[in-house]
Amino acid sequence: MKLNERSVAHYATCNSPPDKTGFLFKKGERNTAYHRRWFILKGNMLFYFEERESREPIGVIVLEGCTVELCESESEEFAFAVKFDCIKARVYKMAAESQAGMESWVKALSRASFDYMRLVVKELERQLEEVQEARSLQAKSKAKKQQTQVQGAEAGPRTATPSQQNTAITGPSQEGLSSRENGVTWSKHTSSANGVSEGCDYPSRASGVRPPPVPPRRKTNGGSLESPVSPGTGCFSKLHEWYGKEVAELRIEWLQSK
Repeated sequence: MKLNERSVAHYATCNSPPDKTGFLFKKGERNTAYHRRWFILKGNMLFYFEERESREPIGVIVLEGCTVELCESESEEFAFAVKFDCIKARVYKMAAESQAGMESWVKALSRASFDYMRLVVKELERQLEEVQEARSLQAKSKAKKQQTQVQGAEAGPRTATPSQQNTAITGPSQEGLSSRENGVTWSKHTSSANGVSEGCDYPSRASGVRPPPVPPRRKTNGGSLESPVSPGTGCFSKLHEWYGKEVAELRIEWLQSK
């Protein structure tokens, strides 16, 4: 890949905000010693300067088709390497000043490539489609529910059938309910304004039904009521005395039988 040096230098030093900046120790290609350099990460391009105040970068690493791996060598503390898929591609080795700094740089460099951004965009698009589908289903369900409510309101109350209407017209009223017994209707009326008290009304003669006869009173010769068991006992005291005598005689007979 060929890059325009002026355009790259301008992009490295322009006022566009960087993704990450800081000092790292970079291992030279010919001189294998580690040198302290100032690094600026912008997009998928990692610029490194000799000093922090330098106006132009001394190199750039395009972070496409690469992997960032930790160095397993014990002598290289907090070191990591940027490796490319090409066989003859250079391996860039760098080291941070601390464990936290190394982890932060490894994470930033691993996410800097366009391939990684493409995967992130695809995942975000998938999540967006799921959210939109869920909202669409929710809106359809809400619209269907509202339509059902509107149809129920337009239908109004159910119309009674002819049999129900006849029952409602000819059925007995709950208020002033009258009872019918043996073909005679007995009703209870309330007192009216003319002072007539409550009572049971017999059917009128115009209806064709005659009222039941009043039972006659039983009278004795003396004009007083007598006991059907023992004639001559007209009052309660005589009746009580008569039954008391009978009980006493039965008790005497029972005692004598023992």
